[in-house]
Amino acid sequence: MKLCLVASAGGHLMELLLVREAWQDYERLWVTFPTGDAQSLLKGEKTVWAFHPTNRHIPNLVRNTWLAWRLLRRERPDVILSTGAGVAVPFIWIGRLLKIRTVFIESLAFTTRRSLSGVLIYPFVDHYYVQWPDLARKYAKAVYRGMVL
Repeated sequence: MKLCLVASAGGHLMELLLVREAWQDYERLWVTFPTGDAQSLLKGEKTVWAFHPTNRHIPNLVRNTWLAWRLLRRERPDVILSTGAGVAVPFIWIGRLLKIRTVFIESLAFTTRRSLSGVLIYPFVDHYYVQWPDLARKYAKAVYRGMVL
């Protein structure tokens, strides 16, 4: 199985690294931002650098959508796994279009509502995990299996 692991740098990337048991045994490709921490944490991993910032930045949303289109068509992963944030949106959208399975883990920081990226991908994602039981009760597709920490 081949995975595409997508996360913004910082906390989102750390949360994805914390679910290592879900991806460590598979071929994988990372998509994140070229920050110092990401470059250090992903040293030796196959990584593609996305455009940032993404928070409400329409030009980078367009750039990352084209990146997702080209990358996903070329790499053909079996699953896209993401913890957000903005960079996840075009990858989940394009993944759905290309019939690639998608999994999203909502950030630990969102305890009572979905994040903006969660709202934008919710109709398109195959599996939507949250880290708070109350949040799982609010959304039909949401599944609670515990926290990543």
